[in-house]
Amino acid sequence: MEPSRAYQQRRRAETTDANTERILRAATELFVERPFDNITLPAVAERAGVGLQTVIRRVGTKDGLVRAINGWIVPQVAATRGDPGDARPAGDDLAGVTDRLARHYEQWGRITERTLHQQDASPALRESADAGRRAHREWIEAVFAADLDPLPPAARDDLAGRLAAICGVELWLVLRRDQHLSVAAACAAVADLAAACRHHARQRPRHPTQP
Repeated sequence: MEPSRAYQQRRRAETTDANTERILRAATELFVERPFDNITLPAVAERAGVGLQTVIRRVGTKDGLVRAINGWIVPQVAATRGDPGDARPAGDDLAGVTDRLARHYEQWGRITERTLHQQDASPALRESADAGRRAHREWIEAVFAADLDPLPPAARDDLAGRLAAICGVELWLVLRRDQHLSVAAACAAVADLAAACRHHARQRPRHPTQP
């Protein structure tokens, strides 16, 4: 391939990637600002500074736009929370857990809330909400594995559900937005509640010792 042609193809790919990111950033901003029914592809194009046909080529429909946003955000959320092994409690110290939750929810809490509240507005939003719930539960189960794994199935499910709720975005936003707690105070509140659940679970009978 001629050098000039290779250069042109590389530049075209870079432009395509840049346009796609502008579209996704613009759509994310609008999603936080407006109800889903009031978001249009022309509005996304205008906010992103690209043509409508560029948006249509990238995402197709509004559901396609939601799926594209989700695919763009999920790796960033995963990077923010990090490896669950690094967040596991050190005894009763839950700082690793609450630090990652704070970073996640301070950046992505509002759009997560919007997705959950509007999940019935489109199939793609429902998919995104369901996937988010599954990912959150899996993260909780990995982080608190030392507390959960020794428990009988019913007790395990009960504790995992409590910890998922305590560490969920809904409580975080109540603490931060509605009750005006600082990040540090919200982290302390989540840690206190999670610690109480862990302590209660330790009083339950464990699996019988295997011969």
